[in-house]
Amino acid sequence: MRISLQLLLVLLVFAISSAYTSDLEVLLKLKSSMTSTWDSGLKDWDPSGESTSPHCFFSGVACDEDKRVVSLNMSFHNLSGSVPPEIGLLNKVENLILAANNLTGRIPAEMANLTSLKILNISNNMFMGNFPGEITLGMTQLEVLDIYNNNFSGLLPTGLVNLKNLKHLHLGGNFFFGRIPESYSKIQSLEYFACGGNELSGKIPASLAYLKRLKYMYLGYFNSYEGGIPPEFGSLTSLEVLDIASCNLSGEIPASLGHLKHLRRLYLQMNSLLGAIPHELSGLASLEHLDLSVNQLSGEIPGSFSKLENVTLIHLFKNNLSGPIPQFIGDLPNLQVLHIWGNNFTSELPANLGRNEKVTHLDASSNCLTGSIPQDLCKGGKLSEFILMNNFFSGPIPEELGYCKSLTKIRLMNNTLNGTIPAGIFNMPALTIIELTNNNFSGELPSNMSGNALERLDLSRNGITGRIPPAFDNFLNLKNLLLDGNRFYGKISEEIFRLKFLSGINLSTNNLSGAIPTSISSCTSLTSIDFSRNSLDGEIPSGIASLKNLGMLDVSQNHFSGQVPSEIQYMSSLVELDVSNNNLSGKIPASGQLLAFDDSSFSGNPNLCPPHNMSCQSLVNSAQASSSHGYKCWHSIRKLLVSIITLCLLSIY
Repeated sequence: MRISLQLLLVLLVFAISSAYTSDLEVLLKLKSSMTSTWDSGLKDWDPSGESTSPHCFFSGVACDEDKRVVSLNMSFHNLSGSVPPEIGLLNKVENLILAANNLTGRIPAEMANLTSLKILNISNNMFMGNFPGEITLGMTQLEVLDIYNNNFSGLLPTGLVNLKNLKHLHLGGNFFFGRIPESYSKIQSLEYFACGGNELSGKIPASLAYLKRLKYMYLGYFNSYEGGIPPEFGSLTSLEVLDIASCNLSGEIPASLGHLKHLRRLYLQMNSLLGAIPHELSGLASLEHLDLSVNQLSGEIPGSFSKLENVTLIHLFKNNLSGPIPQFIGDLPNLQVLHIWGNNFTSELPANLGRNEKVTHLDASSNCLTGSIPQDLCKGGKLSEFILMNNFFSGPIPEELGYCKSLTKIRLMNNTLNGTIPAGIFNMPALTIIELTNNNFSGELPSNMSGNALERLDLSRNGITGRIPPAFDNFLNLKNLLLDGNRFYGKISEEIFRLKFLSGINLSTNNLSGAIPTSISSCTSLTSIDFSRNSLDGEIPSGIASLKNLGMLDVSQNHFSGQVPSEIQYMSSLVELDVSNNNLSGKIPASGQLLAFDDSSFSGNPNLCPPHNMSCQSLVNSAQASSSHGYKCWHSIRKLLVSIITLCLLSIY
């Protein structure tokens, strides 16, 4: 009763005030309160001019025949400040949209005077406090209430249940807590209901199933409900989108959801759902997106899913699903995205996968899949992400994939793939990642390679042979080059170090020979270098010290000679150094960054004196003393020989 009296008083005061305040004055008051300068978003809100009703020509403003404001759209104007109480004087406004600004403060109670409103959208701002649901009591024509993505808190407002024309209710992206009110089931006109992204708890009310006109329902994300999905939701036959993701749901997926003939999108990911996928979901004749990922589902993919001819996206990753991938998956005429990684699937991928010419994303990694890679995956020229790592695939990469210019990611590591890598893979215009680590690839790399998008190339632990192609320098944006554990021979191509963004290079465990190119000093983006376990020789270039971001340098188990460059002592970024098992010699400076490394970093170099090794210092001194003593002995012997020769010559004469 107290709230009703307060509202009546507010309405009375504003009814009196409106007789003396024009809509122009109200708009100018809004401008001064909701923006700090005249230039910050409402530049044309200028009262000067010849028109007697200049406000009707302001941007975002529409007037009726009486010059009263009936629509006010101030969205995306970079407004700050708060909404002044004078807004309640615009009592003829039907559409009020303040979305996507930086407005803060509380919603003024005077907005209760806006009884003509049909649309109220204040989403994507920073309003705070409880949302005053009582202001809507007189808004009997309200059809849209959108307060998404603000800082509202408290319980969800219950005063909304009397809005008999409300079709769109978005309360998500705030800090509301408590339960979803059972009374919301009385808003029979609702077609769109969203309260996701809050801090709601309790059970999801089964009574929401009474909202027979509902087409869109979003309840998930950051909420933490008790129990599972109400089976009664299977009676919401008008539903087109059901999103209850990431909100602590448990139990099994109700088979009754299969009755939702108009459902286009079903999102139940990131919960604790268990049991088998109900075969009844094949009744979702309109389904386009199915996301059941990151749950505890088990069993096989239902064979009845062959009926889902409209499905474009299937996400089943990170569950406990098993069995083979059904052959019909490759027959689904509209399938574009198949993400089934992180399960226990066995057998082979369907040979016909990709023949619908629409597949764009395939990720079947971390399963127990065997057999060969289907050759028609890119038949439609649309395949973008191709990820099959951590399985048991064998055979070669199909040559057809070497012509798939749409590829952006290839990740096939940790399989038993073999043969020569198709040359076309190294000439993809959009490819950013190639990861073929830990397979049985052989043969040589192509001499011609290019691709401005490539950032990571990992061919580690294969049997690739031949020389390292100079054409690597055509990958202008390459950041990581990993060729370790292969059979490359010959010299390190100096062209590699022309790459301006190269940060990590690993050429270890190959058969490389020759010296480290001096051009390495110009590749200042390098943070990691590993040339270990090769047959490299010559001296370690002192120019390496110019690599100010280098954190790791490993040149161990080679044939390097000469001294460890003293300049390394000034490399403050260096945290890992290994020059062990070479033919290095001399004394290493016992100062600077070199003091950070123990003797193991220098071991296996008999003539090298590490900075911490005191016995090594005495050996050096002993060697110097021995050398001095030898010189003195030889000097004495030489003097004696000269004396003997002189005496002999004198005796002759």
